[in-house]
Amino acid sequence: MDIQKIIEDIVEKLTGDDQLMENFKKDPIKTVTGALGIKLDGDLLNGVIEAVKGKLQLDDLAEKAGGILGGIKGLFGK
Repeated sequence: MDIQKIIEDIVEKLTGDDQLMENFKKDPIKTVTGALGIKLDGDLLNGVIEAVKGKLQLDDLAEKAGGILGGIKGLFGK
């Protein structure tokens, strides 16, 4: 079982579907096991959920940083 692939697949599905993302924020366990069809034991499921949350936060942070850097570049006309 490729856990990294599972995490990447979940992140891709969540970022492509606003309603699914809202469901994940409200109840990540139910969203991952039900809507995404992933069946994992408790500890592994919790680990996957935490990894997905971390990846989503990193992606959000990178997006915000890109916007800030773009704004700074604009200040200097580059």
